Amino acid sequence: MTSLTHDKLLRIFSKDHLRGYRLGIRGKRLLRERAPERFQFYLSGRTDTNSIKSSPARRLRLHRIAQTYVTMLNAGTMIYRDEKPPVFVPGGSSPCRIEAPVFYDSREMKELGLEMVKVHGSRMAGSLLTPSRTFAVFNGMDAVPVFDTQIEQRGKIMLQNIRYTRNGVSHTPDGILLSDQWAVMTTLLEDAKTYKKEHFLFGEGYEHFYFLTNDYHGETLLWLLCHPDIIGQLNAMLLRELQPPCRNAYIENDARTDAGAPILFCYLPDLPRLFRFLSALELLQMKGAILCFDFQADALRPLCGDRVELQTIDFAAFERRFLTLP
Repeated sequence: MTSLTHDKLLRIFSKDHLRGYRLGIRGKRLLRERAPERFQFYLSGRTDTNSIKSSPARRLRLHRIAQTYVTMLNAGTMIYRDEKPPVFVPGGSSPCRIEAPVFYDSREMKELGLEMVKVHGSRMAGSLLTPSRTFAVFNGMDAVPVFDTQIEQRGKIMLQNIRYTRNGVSHTPDGILLSDQWAVMTTLLEDAKTYKKEHFLFGEGYEHFYFLTNDYHGETLLWLLCHPDIIGQLNAMLLRELQPPCRNAYIENDARTDAGAPILFCYLPDLPRLFRFLSALELLQMKGAILCFDFQADALRPLCGDRVELQTIDFAAFERRFLTLP
Protein backbone atom coordinates (compact mmCIF):
# COMPACT_ATOMS: atom_id res chain seq x y z
CA MET A 1 0.00 0.00 0.00
CA THR A 2 2.89 2.35 0.78
CA SER A 3 4.38 1.68 -2.64
CA LEU A 4 1.05 2.30 -4.40
CA THR A 5 0.55 5.63 -2.62
CA HIS A 6 4.18 6.63 -3.27
CA ASP A 7 3.66 6.00 -6.99
CA LYS A 8 0.41 8.03 -6.81
CA LEU A 9 -1.71 5.08 -7.94
CA LEU A 10 -3.65 5.35 -4.67
CA ARG A 11 -4.21 8.35 -2.46
CA ILE A 12 -5.27 8.60 1.15
CA PHE A 13 -8.57 10.36 1.79
CA SER A 14 -9.78 11.32 5.27
CA LYS A 15 -12.99 13.09 6.20
CA ASP A 16 -15.49 12.92 9.08
CA HIS A 17 -13.05 10.69 11.01
CA LEU A 18 -13.17 8.08 8.22
CA ARG A 19 -9.86 7.23 6.57
CA GLY A 20 -9.57 5.28 3.36
CA TYR A 21 -7.84 4.89 0.01
CA ARG A 22 -9.01 6.20 -3.35
CA LEU A 23 -7.74 5.50 -6.85
CA GLY A 24 -5.71 8.32 -8.28
CA ILE A 25 -5.82 9.39 -11.93
CA ARG A 26 -2.74 7.31 -12.65
CA GLY A 27 -4.31 4.25 -11.01
CA LYS A 28 -7.52 4.56 -13.03
CA ARG A 29 -5.58 5.01 -16.26
CA LEU A 30 -3.41 1.98 -15.49
CA LEU A 31 -6.43 -0.27 -14.81
CA ARG A 32 -8.16 0.88 -18.01
CA GLU A 33 -5.06 0.19 -20.06
CA ARG A 34 -4.10 -3.15 -18.53
CA ALA A 35 -7.52 -4.82 -18.03
CA PRO A 36 -10.39 -2.74 -19.49
CA GLU A 37 -12.80 -5.69 -19.61
CA ARG A 38 -12.33 -6.18 -15.85
CA PHE A 39 -12.38 -2.62 -14.52
CA GLN A 40 -14.01 -0.29 -17.08
CA PHE A 41 -17.47 -0.93 -15.61
CA TYR A 42 -16.36 0.38 -12.19
CA LEU A 43 -14.50 3.41 -13.56
CA SER A 44 -17.09 4.79 -15.97
CA GLY A 45 -20.47 6.43 -15.65
CA ARG A 46 -21.95 7.85 -12.46
CA THR A 47 -20.32 5.90 -9.65
CA ASP A 48 -20.26 6.41 -5.90
CA THR A 49 -16.51 5.85 -5.86
CA ASN A 50 -15.99 8.99 -7.97
CA SER A 51 -17.94 11.18 -5.55
CA ILE A 52 -15.32 12.92 -3.42
CA LYS A 53 -17.79 14.65 -1.09
CA SER A 54 -19.87 11.59 -0.31
CA SER A 55 -21.62 11.32 3.05
CA PRO A 56 -20.20 9.19 5.90
CA ALA A 57 -23.07 6.70 5.49
CA ARG A 58 -22.27 6.22 1.80
CA ARG A 59 -18.56 5.88 2.43
CA LEU A 60 -19.18 3.31 5.16
CA ARG A 61 -21.26 1.34 2.69
CA LEU A 62 -18.36 1.41 0.23
CA HIS A 63 -16.11 0.15 3.01
CA ARG A 64 -18.54 -2.70 3.68
CA ILE A 65 -18.61 -3.71 0.03
CA ALA A 66 -14.81 -3.50 -0.28
CA GLN A 67 -14.39 -5.62 2.85
CA THR A 68 -16.91 -8.13 1.48
CA TYR A 69 -14.89 -8.39 -1.73
CA VAL A 70 -11.75 -9.22 0.26
CA THR A 71 -13.55 -11.88 2.31
CA MET A 72 -15.00 -13.45 -0.84
CA LEU A 73 -11.65 -13.39 -2.66
CA ASN A 74 -9.83 -15.02 0.25
CA ALA A 75 -12.53 -17.72 0.41
CA GLY A 76 -11.85 -18.71 -3.19
CA THR A 77 -14.91 -17.02 -4.69
CA MET A 78 -14.68 -15.45 -8.15
CA ILE A 79 -15.13 -11.68 -7.92
CA TYR A 80 -13.74 -10.28 -11.15
CA ARG A 81 -16.27 -9.16 -13.71
CA ASP A 82 -14.60 -10.78 -16.72
CA GLU A 83 -14.60 -14.18 -14.97
CA LYS A 84 -18.29 -14.29 -14.03
CA PRO A 85 -21.40 -15.29 -16.02
CA PRO A 86 -23.54 -12.22 -16.92
CA VAL A 87 -26.32 -13.04 -14.48
CA PHE A 88 -27.34 -9.43 -13.78
CA VAL A 89 -26.57 -7.96 -17.20
CA PRO A 90 -29.76 -6.84 -18.99
CA GLY A 91 -30.36 -8.92 -22.08
CA GLY A 92 -27.60 -11.34 -21.08
CA SER A 93 -27.48 -14.87 -22.36
CA SER A 94 -30.07 -17.13 -20.79
CA PRO A 95 -29.57 -19.52 -19.25
CA CYS A 96 -25.98 -19.13 -18.03
CA ARG A 97 -24.36 -21.78 -15.88
CA ILE A 98 -22.85 -21.26 -12.44
CA GLU A 99 -19.99 -23.75 -12.18
CA ALA A 100 -18.09 -22.22 -9.23
CA PRO A 101 -18.89 -19.79 -6.39
CA VAL A 102 -19.25 -16.24 -7.76
CA PHE A 103 -19.95 -12.94 -5.99
CA TYR A 104 -21.81 -9.95 -7.50
CA ASP A 105 -21.77 -6.67 -5.59
CA SER A 106 -24.82 -4.44 -5.27
CA ARG A 107 -23.70 -2.13 -8.07
CA GLU A 108 -23.49 -5.03 -10.51
CA MET A 109 -26.95 -6.12 -9.41
CA LYS A 110 -28.29 -2.61 -10.09
CA GLU A 111 -27.75 -3.21 -13.81
CA LEU A 112 -31.16 -4.91 -13.70
CA GLY A 113 -32.71 -1.45 -13.59
CA LEU A 114 -36.39 -1.62 -12.68
CA GLU A 115 -35.96 -4.92 -10.83
CA MET A 116 -33.52 -3.30 -8.40
CA VAL A 117 -35.69 -0.20 -7.92
CA LYS A 118 -38.06 -2.48 -6.02
CA VAL A 119 -35.34 -3.16 -3.43
CA HIS A 120 -33.90 0.35 -3.19
CA GLY A 121 -32.56 0.77 0.33
CA SER A 122 -31.64 -2.87 0.84
CA ARG A 123 -28.63 -3.52 3.07
CA MET A 124 -27.35 -6.24 0.72
CA ALA A 125 -23.67 -5.86 -0.10
CA GLY A 126 -24.24 -8.31 -2.94
CA SER A 127 -25.15 -11.89 -3.76
CA LEU A 128 -23.15 -15.12 -3.71
CA LEU A 129 -24.15 -17.78 -6.23
CA THR A 130 -22.86 -21.36 -6.11
CA PRO A 131 -23.82 -24.30 -8.34
CA SER A 132 -26.44 -25.40 -5.82
CA ARG A 133 -27.27 -22.38 -3.64
CA THR A 134 -28.01 -18.66 -3.67
CA PHE A 135 -27.10 -16.28 -0.83
CA ALA A 136 -27.95 -12.67 -0.10
CA VAL A 137 -24.81 -11.24 1.52
CA PHE A 138 -24.91 -8.56 4.23
CA ASN A 139 -21.94 -7.02 6.03
CA GLY A 140 -22.57 -5.33 9.37
CA MET A 141 -18.85 -4.77 10.10
CA ASP A 142 -18.67 -4.00 13.84
CA ALA A 143 -22.32 -2.91 14.25
CA VAL A 144 -25.49 -4.80 15.14
CA PRO A 145 -27.48 -4.65 11.87
CA VAL A 146 -31.03 -3.37 11.52
CA PHE A 147 -33.15 -4.47 8.54
CA ASP A 148 -36.23 -3.17 6.76
CA THR A 149 -38.13 -6.44 6.49
CA GLN A 150 -40.34 -5.45 3.55
CA ILE A 151 -37.42 -4.25 1.42
CA GLU A 152 -35.29 -7.29 2.20
CA GLN A 153 -38.21 -9.64 1.47
CA ARG A 154 -38.51 -8.08 -1.98
CA GLY A 155 -34.77 -8.61 -2.42
CA LYS A 156 -35.19 -12.27 -1.55
CA ILE A 157 -37.93 -12.70 -4.18
CA MET A 158 -35.82 -10.84 -6.75
CA LEU A 159 -32.84 -13.15 -6.19
CA GLN A 160 -35.02 -16.24 -6.47
CA ASN A 161 -36.57 -15.01 -9.73
CA ILE A 162 -33.25 -14.00 -11.27
CA ARG A 163 -31.63 -17.31 -10.39
CA TYR A 164 -34.50 -19.17 -12.05
CA THR A 165 -34.63 -16.92 -15.11
CA ARG A 166 -30.88 -16.80 -15.80
CA ASN A 167 -29.68 -20.15 -14.43
CA GLY A 168 -32.75 -22.36 -14.63
CA VAL A 169 -32.35 -23.19 -10.93
CA SER A 170 -35.40 -23.10 -8.67
CA HIS A 171 -34.61 -22.88 -4.97
CA THR A 172 -35.09 -20.48 -2.09
CA PRO A 173 -32.13 -18.16 -1.34
CA ASP A 174 -30.45 -18.08 2.06
CA GLY A 175 -28.63 -15.28 3.88
CA ILE A 176 -25.08 -14.60 5.04
CA LEU A 177 -24.31 -11.96 7.65
CA LEU A 178 -20.65 -10.92 7.77
CA SER A 179 -19.32 -9.18 10.86
CA ASP A 180 -16.03 -8.03 12.35
CA GLN A 181 -16.56 -9.73 15.71
CA TRP A 182 -18.29 -12.74 17.24
CA ALA A 183 -19.73 -10.55 20.01
CA VAL A 184 -22.30 -9.28 17.47
CA MET A 185 -23.75 -12.79 17.18
CA THR A 186 -24.03 -13.05 20.96
CA THR A 187 -25.82 -9.69 21.11
CA LEU A 188 -28.23 -10.66 18.32
CA LEU A 189 -29.21 -13.91 20.03
CA GLU A 190 -29.58 -12.27 23.43
CA ASP A 191 -31.71 -9.49 21.93
CA ALA A 192 -33.86 -12.13 20.21
CA LYS A 193 -35.26 -13.03 23.63
CA THR A 194 -36.54 -9.46 24.11
CA TYR A 195 -38.47 -6.75 22.28
CA LYS A 196 -35.19 -5.90 20.48
CA LYS A 197 -35.51 -9.08 18.41
CA GLU A 198 -34.48 -8.57 14.78
CA HIS A 199 -37.39 -10.40 13.14
CA PHE A 200 -35.85 -10.48 9.67
CA LEU A 201 -32.96 -12.56 11.03
CA PHE A 202 -35.09 -14.87 13.14
CA GLY A 203 -37.99 -16.16 11.12
CA GLU A 204 -39.28 -13.55 8.66
CA GLY A 205 -36.28 -13.45 6.33
CA TYR A 206 -34.24 -16.41 5.16
CA GLU A 207 -34.71 -19.97 6.38
CA HIS A 208 -30.95 -20.21 6.88
CA PHE A 209 -29.00 -17.09 7.87
CA TYR A 210 -25.33 -17.82 8.49
CA PHE A 211 -23.11 -15.66 10.69
CA LEU A 212 -19.48 -15.41 9.51
CA THR A 213 -16.63 -13.09 10.44
CA ASN A 214 -14.38 -11.00 8.19
CA ASP A 215 -11.18 -12.84 9.12
CA TYR A 216 -9.36 -16.06 8.30
CA HIS A 217 -11.81 -18.17 10.29
CA GLY A 218 -14.79 -16.60 8.54
CA GLU A 219 -13.17 -17.00 5.13
CA THR A 220 -12.61 -20.69 5.86
CA LEU A 221 -16.24 -21.14 6.94
CA LEU A 222 -17.38 -19.33 3.79
CA TRP A 223 -15.29 -21.71 1.69
CA LEU A 224 -16.86 -24.62 3.58
CA LEU A 225 -20.36 -23.23 3.01
CA CYS A 226 -19.66 -23.22 -0.73
CA HIS A 227 -18.60 -26.90 -0.70
CA PRO A 228 -21.54 -29.07 0.46
CA ASP A 229 -19.55 -32.22 -0.30
CA ILE A 230 -16.99 -31.27 2.36
CA ILE A 231 -19.79 -30.47 4.82
CA GLY A 232 -21.18 -33.96 4.19
CA GLN A 233 -17.78 -35.54 4.85
CA LEU A 234 -17.31 -33.55 8.04
CA ASN A 235 -20.80 -34.44 9.32
CA ALA A 236 -20.22 -38.12 8.56
CA MET A 237 -16.94 -38.02 10.48
CA LEU A 238 -18.59 -36.34 13.49
CA LEU A 239 -21.45 -38.85 13.54
CA ARG A 240 -19.02 -41.73 13.98
CA GLU A 241 -18.62 -40.68 17.61
CA LEU A 242 -22.29 -39.80 18.18
CA GLN A 243 -25.72 -41.35 18.02
CA PRO A 244 -27.80 -40.68 14.87
CA PRO A 245 -30.33 -37.83 15.00
CA CYS A 246 -33.94 -38.34 15.99
CA ARG A 247 -36.01 -37.08 13.04
CA ASN A 248 -39.38 -37.21 14.83
CA ALA A 249 -38.26 -35.24 17.88
CA TYR A 250 -39.94 -32.03 19.05
CA ILE A 251 -36.58 -30.29 18.66
CA GLU A 252 -34.41 -30.19 15.54
CA ASN A 253 -31.10 -31.97 15.95
CA ASP A 254 -28.16 -33.30 13.95
CA ALA A 255 -27.14 -36.05 16.37
CA ARG A 256 -27.74 -37.31 19.91
CA THR A 257 -25.57 -38.07 22.89
CA ASP A 258 -25.41 -41.58 24.31
CA ALA A 259 -28.05 -40.45 26.82
CA GLY A 260 -30.34 -39.33 24.00
CA ALA A 261 -29.89 -35.56 24.40
CA PRO A 262 -30.16 -33.57 21.13
CA ILE A 263 -26.99 -32.14 19.58
CA LEU A 264 -26.96 -29.21 17.15
CA PHE A 265 -24.05 -28.86 14.71
CA CYS A 266 -23.20 -25.16 14.93
CA TYR A 267 -19.78 -24.94 13.27
CA LEU A 268 -21.58 -23.02 10.50
CA PRO A 269 -23.64 -20.75 12.79
CA ASP A 270 -27.19 -20.60 11.41
CA LEU A 271 -28.87 -17.88 13.48
CA PRO A 272 -32.56 -18.90 13.09
CA ARG A 273 -31.78 -22.57 13.68
CA LEU A 274 -29.61 -21.86 16.72
CA PHE A 275 -32.29 -19.61 18.19
CA ARG A 276 -34.99 -22.27 17.68
CA PHE A 277 -32.78 -24.92 19.29
CA LEU A 278 -32.04 -22.85 22.39
CA SER A 279 -35.68 -21.74 22.70
CA ALA A 280 -36.96 -25.33 22.40
CA LEU A 281 -34.59 -26.54 25.13
CA GLU A 282 -35.86 -23.81 27.42
CA LEU A 283 -39.51 -24.45 26.58
CA LEU A 284 -39.29 -28.23 26.96
CA GLN A 285 -37.02 -28.03 30.01
CA MET A 286 -34.51 -30.28 28.27
CA LYS A 287 -30.75 -30.52 28.15
CA GLY A 288 -28.80 -30.58 24.91
CA ALA A 289 -25.43 -29.91 23.33
CA ILE A 290 -23.96 -27.61 20.69
CA LEU A 291 -21.03 -28.71 18.55
CA CYS A 292 -18.85 -25.89 17.22
CA PHE A 293 -15.24 -25.06 16.36
CA ASP A 294 -12.99 -24.20 19.28
CA PHE A 295 -12.60 -20.56 18.20
CA GLN A 296 -16.41 -20.10 18.38
CA ALA A 297 -16.77 -21.35 21.95
CA ASP A 298 -16.27 -18.01 23.73
CA ALA A 299 -19.07 -16.38 21.71
CA LEU A 300 -21.51 -19.27 22.25
CA ARG A 301 -20.77 -20.00 25.90
CA PRO A 302 -22.80 -17.07 27.34
CA LEU A 303 -25.85 -18.35 25.45
CA CYS A 304 -25.68 -21.91 26.73
CA GLY A 305 -26.51 -21.63 30.42
CA ASP A 306 -26.97 -24.80 32.46
CA ARG A 307 -29.00 -26.63 29.83
CA VAL A 308 -26.45 -26.73 27.02
CA GLU A 309 -23.16 -28.57 26.91
CA LEU A 310 -20.62 -26.99 24.58
CA GLN A 311 -18.59 -29.47 22.54
CA THR A 312 -15.78 -28.27 20.27
CA ILE A 313 -14.02 -29.35 17.10
CA ASP A 314 -10.27 -28.76 16.85
CA PHE A 315 -9.99 -26.22 14.03
CA ALA A 316 -6.32 -27.04 13.41
CA ALA A 317 -7.23 -30.71 12.96
CA PHE A 318 -10.01 -29.69 10.56
CA GLU A 319 -7.50 -27.67 8.52
CA ARG A 320 -5.08 -30.60 8.30
CA ARG A 321 -7.85 -32.97 7.27
CA PHE A 322 -9.83 -30.89 4.78
CA LEU A 323 -7.92 -27.80 3.68
CA THR A 324 -5.00 -29.82 2.29
CA LEU A 325 -7.24 -31.67 -0.17
CA PRO A 326 -6.15 -31.35 -3.83
